[in-house]
Parts: sequence; C-alpha cells; structure tokens
Amino acid sequence: MKSAITSLLTFAAFSTFASNPQLVVEAVDNGGVVEGQTFRIHIELPSAAHSVHAIFGDSEDALNIQTTGSFFQHDFGNFSTVDINPVIVNAEPSLAFDSWVTLGAENASSNNLWTIGIDFDGFENGSGIQADNGAWFLIPTDARTKPESGSTVLLMQLTTTGIATGTMNVQGWDAEGLPWQARTLTFSTTEAQVFGCTDPTAENYNSQATYDNGSCIEGAGNEVVSVGELGNANGEQSILVFPNPVWEGQFNLQFSSSVELVNENLIVEVFDGAGKRVMAEEITAGAIIGGNRIIIDHNLASGTYTLSARASKVNLATQIVIAR
Repeated sequence: MKSAITSLLTFAAFSTFASNPQLVVEAVDNGGVVEGQTFRIHIELPSAAHSVHAIFGDSEDALNIQTTGSFFQHDFGNFSTVDINPVIVNAEPSLAFDSWVTLGAENASSNNLWTIGIDFDGFENGSGIQADNGAWFLIPTDARTKPESGSTVLLMQLTTTGIATGTMNVQGWDAEGLPWQARTLTFSTTEAQVFGCTDPTAENYNSQATYDNGSCIEGAGNEVVSVGELGNANGEQSILVFPNPVWEGQFNLQFSSSVELVNENLIVEVFDGAGKRVMAEEITAGAIIGGNRIIIDHNLASGTYTLSARASKVNLATQIVIAR
C-alpha cells in the first residue's frame, strides 16, 4: 500500500520544479499580549500567477519545524486556522497570536484546509512538527492557493519564546498551470523582516518596512495643502487609518494630500464610545513622513474608537478599530 503522502503526490501529478520559491519570515508585533515573539512564515512565489497547494514531508525529505523554546498554543485555538473563530479573536485578543499552520487563511472563514499523516499533538503542547509521510494542503482550484497581494502565500504563524527554524517541501502550479515542486526550503526567525510598502511615492509607504509585500497603493500626487485647508474642496480631503482593524501597537494616519504645517502643530485625539478622550498626541511638521503620513504608537485596548486630526481650521475624523 502506498504511503499517505505518496498517494497525495501521485494524485496531484507533480513532476516539475519551480525556479526560485523561497520562505520569508514576517515579524509580527504582539504588543506583549502573549509571552515571546510572533512570526508568520510565507512562501514567496516566482510570480503572482503561481499557486501553492501543499506543504509536506516524505521519506526523502522530512518536514521539520522546531524552536529553542516553546510554541504558544491558546486554549481556544488549534494546530490550524480551520478552528480560529474571528469572533472569538475579537473577544480574546491573545488568540490572534496562537501558533498554527495554514494555506492563505488567517482564520476559519472560507478555509478548506486538509491535513494528512501529520501528528500535531506535540505542536499543540508547545513543541515542534515532524513528518516524513504527511502534509497540509488545499485542492488546486481553491482561491487560497494564490497570493492575495504581491507574490506570497501565508503558511504558518508561530509565537515562540525561542528561535524557530524549519525545513519543508512545497508544491503547486506555475503561471501556465504546470506542476512544480520545491524541496528542503528553510527558514529561521532570526531573519524576520517587517512587511509593508517600501515605495516612498505610495500612499501607504512604511519607512520601517524591510520587505515589500505588494501592498503599495498608488500615491495621490505631490500637491501641498495647508492643514487649515484640509476640510475644504467639497470634502475631497480626507484621512485614512491603516491597517484598520489595528492588530499591533502601531498604526498609520494618512492624509489624502501632502500636509504643510505653518507655526502650529497637528493635534491627533482618540475618543472611546462614550466620548471620553483616551489618547492625545501633538504632531510637529518634522514627524510627518513623505508630507502626508504619520506613524502613531498606542496602547489602546480592543474596541472601536473615533480618531480626529485638527489644527486651526480643520477637524477631520474617522473610526478606528483596535483588535489586539
């Protein structure tokens, strides 16, 4: 009788190899909600038209995920995102940093992940994953097998008190629908990067990003307006918070046009649902990045807030959701 993984590979008929897929580690700020550091493991595909269908280990090249410490496992979570309920995450913020395997999905929504031949009991108890005859996978036509943006697909999230490393084998289809397979891809959390937009001309440029994840939004041009004019032009001027919901201890405040402060500072305030001011920050001209973006550090609790930005002649506001 064929082994479970051999049957899976034979059924999928994988026989060719991708040219240059690689694993990329993303650093995730967990804000100290849980002990240790949180990382996400992605596979960078040769193009956005490629797809990934399975992560596996076999008798030739075993799958091995380990840590020098232990992996955080939440009581309400499981070894995969199939059992991560987004509603519970909102009520129990530490669940957002559970350790799990996946293919593209961050929670149970539209998640059709399968597993075969892998014993996850050790992983659920804080240790690693080893398999020489198993895989986690999606059927090739599942939309999750392709990148949502850029050319990466999410494979794992790991929260650990130590250094996590891994070796895995991956397979999928190329842009022409032909099969590819890449073996013994490795990662180490010591090489983690900050994901974001690295294009200074983009609306959502992140000066702290070290890896461009394909999220850049085309810039709105180089027009300069004063803060006192931001509420004019028939409401064309606006502010945007991203990411929103905010999962980490930092977010960006983006103006739709470049901002020029003259002899004044910009006041950013956050109010809770009862109208009580829970945060206030005075922004100088030198703190505005690229003319129209501000990075805000916060320690707000989970919930929905109103954020306002005001100066002498402006009072712009927007909603912000904290989901930590």
